[in-house]
Amino acid sequence: MNGQTSAAATGERSGRREQNKAENRAALLKAARSVFAEIGYGAAGVRDIVRRTDLASGTFYNYFKDKEEIFSAVVFDMSTELLALHRQGRVKARTAEEFFRSHCTVYMNFVAADPEILAFGRNNVGAIRNLIDKPDLQHLVEAINADILSAISRGVLPNVDPGYLIASLSGIVFEISVVMTSRTPVDPAGAADFATRMLMGGLPNVPRRNT
Repeated sequence: MNGQTSAAATGERSGRREQNKAENRAALLKAARSVFAEIGYGAAGVRDIVRRTDLASGTFYNYFKDKEEIFSAVVFDMSTELLALHRQGRVKARTAEEFFRSHCTVYMNFVAADPEILAFGRNNVGAIRNLIDKPDLQHLVEAINADILSAISRGVLPNVDPGYLIASLSGIVFEISVVMTSRTPVDPAGAADFATRMLMGGLPNVPRRNT
């Protein structure tokens, strides 16, 4: 019994430690998201982030190497939220216009709907651009590549080069969203419509692949 009790106590302590670690990491990410939204990546420092939590200053380095790493983690979490929304739309598209409009609308609404995400987008354009080709966001690229290939196989999209299409889609939507966030009032519907029309207007001229 003593051995069993000791093992149970050890397991309980281990469980609490893991829970504390998860809570500390979540607190740092929440604080970082707010700080980057308010003052931007360039002006923000690790101290600014830690001050928003109840943690000791040295605790930060138990979870993140530096400001760049926690910024990447914040963007990764946001992109995961965005990906979940995309999964509800693109796969249901029956036409190319529905596919693009769904993608553009989900993205613009995601950026504009939450004041903190809107401020994050406004104040971190350069830092976000620097992450686009890094591993942190490759799950987004892989997801849209899978959706495009599925849409091509179903005849929803023409048989174009998926890599070029992803680059075009990502570039147009992101850059239009940058302009959208700089305007008052913010108009996600107008931004999504413009991006969709731009993508659709160019599609007939895109060369088809040989299969």
